[in-house]
Amino acid sequence: MRSDLGGSTLFPSVQAERDDDARVGDARRFVTEVENMAIRARGGGPLPRLDRIGGPDRTGTAFAVVDALGRFIDIGLHPSWWTALGPAGVAAGLLEALASARMKAALVPMILRRNGYAALPEREPAHARPEGESDLRAQIADAYRLIDDAGERLREREAIRVVDGPRGLFRLHLRGGRVERAELLAGPIPGDTDRLVADARDALTEAAKIRR
Repeated sequence: MRSDLGGSTLFPSVQAERDDDARVGDARRFVTEVENMAIRARGGGPLPRLDRIGGPDRTGTAFAVVDALGRFIDIGLHPSWWTALGPAGVAAGLLEALASARMKAALVPMILRRNGYAALPEREPAHARPEGESDLRAQIADAYRLIDDAGERLREREAIRVVDGPRGLFRLHLRGGRVERAELLAGPIPGDTDRLVADARDALTEAAKIRR
């Protein structure tokens, strides 16, 4: 099932084999898919859809979805997460999956530019964009700005705060709007998957509001 572009599934399409890092093969497939979409678009096919971009953690059992600008949309856990990550690793795995998805979102404008889609000038008004290309080109331009500003934002000295999920299972530590680490507040059991995912989702949603 497709989970990177325009899909709705929250489970990774690939899991790590043996000791491999699932993020590597996932990123390679993603780059190839976006390049193929851009090539088809140049030949008269549909423009690439960039609304949902998914990424796994290294085990392939945690999964996150972001939009074209790397903003959090959702997370999920494959049923085998208990064996691959366990209670000690699941919080870090979810954040690793989120970082993976955001990395892929940052790659998109570079892939598209390499295939003939250039970003608009940074301050070009929306009404000046060619009809039919405005949404895609606006997304690309915004993504470039996101990449350009990332280094500066990460260096900013900001207040440290804590965001807890409403179910008391998952906690995020933020510096300003940036997630620094995550932890579990209670030891889950295998049957807690849905509650854990829901609690982590709510905490990340709240963190995304702070980030914005």
